[in-house]
Amino acid sequence: MPRLLIKSLRPALLLVLLLWTTGCEAELEPRRYDFAIQLNGGPTSWPVWVEELTFDHTWWSPGGNLGGGFDKRPPAGGATAVLSRPIPAPSSVQARWFSYRTQSFYEINLELLDTDALLQQWYRDYPPPGYRHYLMAGFSGEGEVYVWWRARCTVCGRDRGQDLHAPIVESAWAEEAEGDPNRYRNRTQEYVGEGVIPSPW
Repeated sequence: MPRLLIKSLRPALLLVLLLWTTGCEAELEPRRYDFAIQLNGGPTSWPVWVEELTFDHTWWSPGGNLGGGFDKRPPAGGATAVLSRPIPAPSSVQARWFSYRTQSFYEINLELLDTDALLQQWYRDYPPPGYRHYLMAGFSGEGEVYVWWRARCTVCGRDRGQDLHAPIVESAWAEEAEGDPNRYRNRTQEYVGEGVIPSPW
């Protein structure tokens, strides 16, 4: 009789073990968030070109030409890149950019502390679809960087008092990096001709 009981319980035990290990694996999967990236450069008269922008050394966002908004606090607007799918909270950002005004290249590998815990709280307090979430990064022509989070109310009309603006990294400084400024000479000359920047030469 015990042998028959063991044989009949075996499939049930296997099912319980399978469900238990699947549950453990599900807990290890990081939570994913739906958000967009907004970028600012500058401040005014300090345009930059963001050559590389990655998060966690795994996924990237377009950068390009950024010419203003860095000096606004809280940050608002900027070049926006919508992500194709929800992703885990980033724990670091890597960037390389060029300053037209100083003819310098800058690089940074910046740690973003406790972003998953912060995002869990902000998504709870500012839930989609009533709010659209943004990771905002700014790159100055002098090598300074900031990272903020924004939750913009989509049902509040013009009332921006319901929005969230929270710093993740208020200010960090990049290292000057090697690079050939001649790659940007034509655009630099255009900025000088338009009166955006003084001649760096």
